[in-house]
Amino acid sequence: MSTIMNIMMLMMYMIPKKIRDRMKPPMMPRARYKAGKDHPAIKMNLTNLMICAKNCGTCPSYSGVIGEALYCASGASKKAIEENGCNCVSCPLYDKCSAYNTAYFCIHGSCSSGSDKTRLSEITDLTRSYLLRFTLQDNEPNDTTQEDAEIEEILNNEETINIALNFTGEKKVDTKSDTPILQASLSAGIPHTHICGGRARCSTCRVIVTEGAENCRPRNKRESRLAKTKGFSPEVRLACQTTAVGDLALRRLVLDDNDISEAINQGRRVLNEAGRECYATIMFSDIRSFTSFSEKALPYDVIHILNRYFEEIGSVIDSNGGYIDKYMGDGIMAIFGLDHDNRDHHEMLAAKSAVEMIIAVNDFNTYLKNHFAHTFKIGIGLHTGNVIIGNLGFSRKKEYTALGDTVNTASRIESLNKRTGTSILVSDTTYKKIKNDFLWKKTFKTKVKGKTEPITVHELIDLK
Repeated sequence: MSTIMNIMMLMMYMIPKKIRDRMKPPMMPRARYKAGKDHPAIKMNLTNLMICAKNCGTCPSYSGVIGEALYCASGASKKAIEENGCNCVSCPLYDKCSAYNTAYFCIHGSCSSGSDKTRLSEITDLTRSYLLRFTLQDNEPNDTTQEDAEIEEILNNEETINIALNFTGEKKVDTKSDTPILQASLSAGIPHTHICGGRARCSTCRVIVTEGAENCRPRNKRESRLAKTKGFSPEVRLACQTTAVGDLALRRLVLDDNDISEAINQGRRVLNEAGRECYATIMFSDIRSFTSFSEKALPYDVIHILNRYFEEIGSVIDSNGGYIDKYMGDGIMAIFGLDHDNRDHHEMLAAKSAVEMIIAVNDFNTYLKNHFAHTFKIGIGLHTGNVIIGNLGFSRKKEYTALGDTVNTASRIESLNKRTGTSILVSDTTYKKIKNDFLWKKTFKTKVKGKTEPITVHELIDLK
């Protein structure tokens, strides 16, 4: 039987590829072919069937029975499979998938083109398109793609030199400048994770370069594609693809099974961005008189008014290029400096938003007073500095958020409005960038929680 199969395979390889690409896969059950022929990325043709046949047994969904090996989206596997992340990465046809989020074949049993989207998926798409304004894009520093041919030419023309890779907490590895980091670390006995076998599919070999990032060669196409999907910052590199022209200090990022699952799933179900540092302006806003309103209002009214308030305030922040990071009861945290179209003047945009928010609340109070005999006052705090940006949280409920001392300080500045009787307070760092464009009143120098030295804040009144 195996001899006959080998002869048939040999005969198939004699058929020109252009013809194989147009041929239906022979001897495939009609029902299986029908189930898979509308796959959005992988064609049910003889070429792809031969790829599967050649690699049969290596796929995680292989049933273990001759004649029952899966052909991609053609049906669910009969083999009991423990899913640890996405097993698609070891499929021989994985690279043919046009979009990572459409390839749910094998262990999932079906594949959808996305034409029959549910309302939930439509909302997810809207969220994704919104986040795309604020996450890294191709034309930004982390995309250092060159044509592979150009990189290959550079390698061929460069002299191979000795370099050192210092793995934090592990060992120093002496290697060559034309040797990928993964190959060097494995040769040195480091248990470097590489689920896909070093084919730039799973990203489990990722490392973070803590020193010498400028010595890394530019990303090739394979690394760049995966880095975009995973949201890698410039210092996070695929060890299987990266070579260097000088010494590096680096650290492995995938160390156990949980790390493996997180690495493989990252960027598949939701838009993702790995941690990176950026310079931004943080805004905190809070309603001063909300507690008294919520105590006397019906639960329905509380939610209704809050949603209406957030819609008014949110539109101001959004129109000025701010990203609404989170809602904290009746409070808002927003980040300015992430929007691709207007990130160069984030201090100005944040301050302009603050002024416009006060105006919006005054207008909102007309409705609130007429219908609920109540008015709101808000306090706003602004501070500029370095923040860490990335996705954080439980795998089913991650948030794209900012962390760091700048965030904490902005929150403390907002709370100072209670003590000073002001509406908008701006840190000295932010003030120095925009002092000539706005009207100011009082200046305060005071201590805040978490800071050993007093900070200076300025009361913002209006645009000039």
